[in-house]
Amino acid sequence: MNWFDTELGKSLVDFEQKVMQKYLQQKFGYYALQLGEHKKNLIKATKIKHHIIARGKEKNVDLDEEWLPFDFDSIDLILCLHLFERVGNPQKLMDELFRVTVSGGYIILCGFNPISFAGLRKLIKFDNFYPWNGSFLSISRIQNLLKQSGFTLRESKFEHYQPLFFDGKSNINNNLEKIGNRWLPLFGNIYFIVAEKVTVSKAPKKKEWNKIKKREVAVTKSYD
Repeated sequence: MNWFDTELGKSLVDFEQKVMQKYLQQKFGYYALQLGEHKKNLIKATKIKHHIIARGKEKNVDLDEEWLPFDFDSIDLILCLHLFERVGNPQKLMDELFRVTVSGGYIILCGFNPISFAGLRKLIKFDNFYPWNGSFLSISRIQNLLKQSGFTLRESKFEHYQPLFFDGKSNINNNLEKIGNRWLPLFGNIYFIVAEKVTVSKAPKKKEWNKIKKREVAVTKSYD
């Protein structure tokens, strides 16, 4: 079962798409990669020409996320949608993402916050299927993984303060969003992180020449 096919799951996907719209529209390049369980193509909002999709109706590649079949420095934008909830080795995956991202390229991650309604649903073992049987990594853990792999953090935020217990319900209560954003900003169901791969080329060091010390010459006058 794919929870993102339920009414509540589809509603969350639509919400995530709206939040990420402004980030995606600002990105340029040649190749964009979407990883995760979403069946909806979210990277179509970018100005990037070539889209690589790992899931859904527009899927065009089979891959193992921890061994990405791409060259070094080949992808301009990577969108990771609830991917770290189900991987066995988060650091290995993050290293792979860094490897294939071009210098100056971006990665956008979306994940479930363990301290939220989503985290509570997982804690009480309401369901035994993905994503509720996965691992919810905190935003600080993901940020540390990004930095350890070499990414530079650009922006992080929490969103979506709706209860996530009734899969047949898809309405968004705007009042809950306002209350959550103002009074409980760290308890959103999902977080978004934008990071950039910044590599600095090392210029060859100039040879440091030893300074020639001025010699003190004693001048003596000789007399016949």
